[in-house]
Amino acid sequence: MQNLLIGNLSRQTGVPVRTIRYYELEGLLAPSSRRSSGYRVYTERDIEKLRFIRQAKNFGLTLNEIRSIMRCSRQGLE
Repeated sequence: MQNLLIGNLSRQTGVPVRTIRYYELEGLLAPSSRRSSGYRVYTERDIEKLRFIRQAKNFGLTLNEIRSIMRCSRQGLE
């Protein structure tokens, strides 16, 4: 499992850093862990989530609809 900094995550997903932080605030992306330096650290799972969000937005879904789908998906896995 990779530990990526937010800039690398942005480059790999095509999602701007500012948008990643916004998705964290909105609860679409779980708050990342942080290094002792305070830098956010992300994983492969975060890459998958951001790619899903991006694709869902391309299909015209709202952030509320995406949040609902992600919540249902999590509940189905528990």
